[in-house]
Amino acid sequence: MGWPDLPLAGVLGAALGVLVGLIDYAVVASLVRRALARLGGAPDPKRADLVMKVVFVVNALVFAALGWWVGVSVIGIGVTPA
Repeated sequence: MGWPDLPLAGVLGAALGVLVGLIDYAVVASLVRRALARLGGAPDPKRADLVMKVVFVVNALVFAALGWWVGVSVIGIGVTPA
């Protein structure tokens, strides 16, 4: 059993999507930290760390999926002709 055939456009799109997701994470993370600070008092460090990890993972997965979709859509793989 070997590796599945993955289209290069999808892999490159997913990689670029993750890079865009990292930039977006920096913005979202600052907004989440600011919102946690506004709630009053210092939040539990473990809970704040867990929230930031969840935000990072969701952000990376969403942008990787969007990058994959854009990559294969642009190249035309997986798109049925009308």
